[in-house]
Amino acid sequence: MKIIEKAMCSGCRTCVYVCPVKAISVETDRDGFEHIVIDDKLCIQCEKCKSVCPMLNGNAVKNLRGENTDCGSAYAKDMTERWNGSSGGLFGILAKEIIKNKGVIYGAAFDGNLKLKTTKAETEEELYPLFKSKYLLCDIDDKFKEIKKNLEHGKQVLYCSSPCQIAGLKLYLGKNVEKEYPNLFLIDFVCHGVGSQSLFDQSIKYTEKKKGIKIHKVIFRYKVKYASSKYYYNYQYSKKDKSLEKRGIFLYFPYFYAYCEHLVCRECCYACPFASEDRVGDITIGDFHTIHDYNPQIDRFAGISMFVLNTEKGASLFRQVENNLYYDRYDWNVIKKGNRFNGVEKVPDMRNRFFEEIRSHSFDKGVRKYLNPFKDWRLIYYHLPKWIREIGMIILGGRS
Repeated sequence: MKIIEKAMCSGCRTCVYVCPVKAISVETDRDGFEHIVIDDKLCIQCEKCKSVCPMLNGNAVKNLRGENTDCGSAYAKDMTERWNGSSGGLFGILAKEIIKNKGVIYGAAFDGNLKLKTTKAETEEELYPLFKSKYLLCDIDDKFKEIKKNLEHGKQVLYCSSPCQIAGLKLYLGKNVEKEYPNLFLIDFVCHGVGSQSLFDQSIKYTEKKKGIKIHKVIFRYKVKYASSKYYYNYQYSKKDKSLEKRGIFLYFPYFYAYCEHLVCRECCYACPFASEDRVGDITIGDFHTIHDYNPQIDRFAGISMFVLNTEKGASLFRQVENNLYYDRYDWNVIKKGNRFNGVEKVPDMRNRFFEEIRSHSFDKGVRKYLNPFKDWRLIYYHLPKWIREIGMIILGGRS
């Protein structure tokens, strides 16, 4: 039996969690991506796996966008809250409201071995590892069962994840999820694809070997006061018993560089059914990269969140926290212009060559051949003083 073509599998594992005879397992292919495998000897052909596959049934759990979409920009009034987020700190503000109500938050966090897993938070202290963007597939780690249990016990639950995993949870909980679980709040983000844990691990090992260090923590979107955070990273490391940290441009971190070039996304990400204006979450969040075109005085480097309120439940939660936010409503066409709701629509020509180099030789050689920062003109650009970059971008009609 086959659930879906391998190229369209999102790796969410929802099928694994519902199989009554444990006939479905996960294996990693030669490119480092996880895919499901069915043991035909155990399979009883019940097709529960097909019924919960988000790539097959995603349209059934989408919230259709109405004519008067409630959307806009927002950022936390508290500068620390704002600075802690990848954008304007909106996720943190929403999550703390649920915690205040004795609820539970689930989101993506790195564990002590830098493995990205769906993680539970019941206190503000536990919440902080869930902040910031992580550009690889998050291991759900059988948390759907735990989420369902909390919901049935009457707790408020907020789950923030990629649209495909949000859809997986909705299908796991059943067709009447909206009516049965009014205490479930879902936040999806504008996703540009996910890479694999394996490739991320190889990038970490490559950097550790090259620099003679041990990396303990990685931040993809590291904010600096003079440039957009989407181009900077930070990692904490140890070297000769000293604890240090390193900040740099994405070009120097192989995995981040490859992700920004759309080289390491799963195959399904290039034809994602959730890369659309109709969303699966109660609230959709993302960056408002073009805010400077509409509000030139705003400090965009500190981060600005974009929000779309897809359901009344999402709108109600937003109203509960709006006193903690500076926010403005914008027309849907403005929001759509500033975010790629259509995702990554084309497989880069270099992707196949990059993976072939890794298969034939090694990750190290793939990096040296295709991700060499000293062969990229942007390396010069990002080392220019801010005022020169600003002049150049004004001339070109854009912004740095």
